[in-house]
Amino acid sequence: MTTKHKYLAPLFIFIVLILFSARSFADSQVLTLSLDDCIRYALNNNEDIKMAHYDVVGSIAQKIEATKRYVPVVKYQYRIAPVPKDVNNPAQSFFSGDISVFNSFKIEAGIPVTTFGRLAISKELADIGIDASRLQKQRKADEILLDVYKLYHGILLADELSILAQKGLDAISDKIGELEREENADQLQILKLKAVLYQVEKKADEAYKKGTIAKAMLKYRLGLEDDVVLLLKNKTLNKEHFPYRSYEDLLKQAKNSRAEFKLLQKQVWAKDKQLQLEKREYYPKLILGSFIDYGVSPGIIGDEDDSAFNNPFNFTRAGVGFELAGELDFRKIKSKVEKAKAEKYKAIAEKRSKHRLLEIDMKNSFLELEQRRKLLMRAEQEKKSARQVVFLTKSNLDIGLGEKKDYLEAVQSYLLIQAALYENIFNYNTAVAKIKSQIGTLYDVNQL
Repeated sequence: MTTKHKYLAPLFIFIVLILFSARSFADSQVLTLSLDDCIRYALNNNEDIKMAHYDVVGSIAQKIEATKRYVPVVKYQYRIAPVPKDVNNPAQSFFSGDISVFNSFKIEAGIPVTTFGRLAISKELADIGIDASRLQKQRKADEILLDVYKLYHGILLADELSILAQKGLDAISDKIGELEREENADQLQILKLKAVLYQVEKKADEAYKKGTIAKAMLKYRLGLEDDVVLLLKNKTLNKEHFPYRSYEDLLKQAKNSRAEFKLLQKQVWAKDKQLQLEKREYYPKLILGSFIDYGVSPGIIGDEDDSAFNNPFNFTRAGVGFELAGELDFRKIKSKVEKAKAEKYKAIAEKRSKHRLLEIDMKNSFLELEQRRKLLMRAEQEKKSARQVVFLTKSNLDIGLGEKKDYLEAVQSYLLIQAALYENIFNYNTAVAKIKSQIGTLYDVNQL
């Protein structure tokens, strides 16, 4: 084999691999999404939100039973059996095989005229259940979309730190090379720079790992397949705009919009309706009913009753009328009423207790936002100061009044402060997202 042919085979394999990779990338779906796009994808495709939606559908289905007034309840029955033809000698006729076939078909229909308030209360209880299911869906959406928000900004943070780390690596590597080329190289300074280089490489690896996991989790939250190539429209991590508002103002809005507050009230209302429903057991039910009962047995002989109504084998019966029915088990009804009353008072106590906890949670979120705002402002000031130090040390070095190590330390400090600034921006944006979620402005609830 000639030298020329020796390299043709590996080259051909390499080209095939390149073409296959390009074909695979082309076949993959590429999505470039903004934060709003991610929210929309999550609302439409997230499996947890879908499960909460089906709970709403189930609650709506339960309401059908509570709206059955004036809708007839139909019962039907068909019977077939062998019977003796001779009713005067039934045993002899039956065991000798002289039998006929008895067929009977019966239909009953009942229409509730009044249940003395039971159906009305059941309908109200079903409506409360539907509202509660929708609020549970909203609460699940709040949880999922807050996570989407964090993941989106976490990917931007990882990208910013990766870019910053790469700039630091390039600058330190260049400086190490420059020092090593000097005649009287400062080995101690070179070793210090290499130690910093290893630390920066470690930070770069951590940023890459966190960014990769965050992107995989974001695709999961959006309901996207793993082979989808997800790109973000935003390229830089910027501070979220959120105007200052007092704690009292935020708490008031949270009580009007946050699902947890509304669910506690719905629970109290549901227990109150259940108590009213149990008290209605003292009242009867008025039903308009009718029936048709038809039976036929061919060939029957003997002393049959001539009445087609009373004849046990050949008959036609029908009737229509009202039924007033109920069951007055006083101890059982009283027990259920007292239990429902206790459940109502328990729900009221739970509402008061959890209201306090939700208010404390809101207070914690407000204080965290204020703390993150102050830390971000300090980080911005530190960045300005560090930039000035870099500028001054570089200027002094250029005119021969400064030392290289001062400039290097200033650059290192600036890179660390810049990284801390990005982390503070992420923490502040996360605190803003939590507040927005609690006051109902992180997304449009009408999209659910």
